Amino acid sequence: MSTTTGPAPETTDQQTPAPNSIVRQPVVRRRRPGFIAMAVALIAVGVGANAWLYMSTGNREPVVAVAHDVPMGAQLTADDLVEARIATDPVLAPVPASQLKKMIGKRTTVGLTKGSLLTTLSVTDQPLIKQGQSLVGVSLSPAQIPASQLSPGQKVNVIHTPKNNGAAADSAAGGSKTTTVQAVVIEVGKADNSGDRVVDLAANTLDGATLAQWSANGEASLVVVPSGS
Repeated sequence: MSTTTGPAPETTDQQTPAPNSIVRQPVVRRRRPGFIAMAVALIAVGVGANAWLYMSTGNREPVVAVAHDVPMGAQLTADDLVEARIATDPVLAPVPASQLKKMIGKRTTVGLTKGSLLTTLSVTDQPLIKQGQSLVGVSLSPAQIPASQLSPGQKVNVIHTPKNNGAAADSAAGGSKTTTVQAVVIEVGKADNSGDRVVDLAANTLDGATLAQWSANGEASLVVVPSGS
């Protein structure tokens, strides 16, 4: 018995070709000179600002400042002055904080405002009463004094206000025809229970005697002279 051998079956196994490898192109970053220059400039500004801040804060000096408003002619107290720190400036000439205690007791030559710096020109050791003047305490009722607060150093006119014509005639007969005396406020006393208060005035020696007589008789009234008059 013969056996017939047929052709061998074809193989279907075929090799799958390998995928092509992906080649990545390098990313080329474009440089922008404008942004680089801006960044450098910002860094320089920041460094400069920090340096200025360090120098300005490092060069601050303690000085004497005014704690609250102080009128001209007032005697300074410890409550009137505070210590402050400011940047040095050759234009300014404030009193150093180390001299603060020496400023207590001095009188102001000008009105001082809160927050201002104290200078040597704004205070004095000299009394407000000058040579040839007398200090007179004049007792005044609320009707004889302005309602606005008086301050040391203010110029005032003291007006003779006799209570009756007889007193005025007696004054004229005695040879005193003065009806107005110019003076400067030195100190303002506190009001008593009736509202009366004593105001210390500086006037020339001759007028001082007249003021004392008017005050004793209750015949003096104050009129404030405007600044600059």
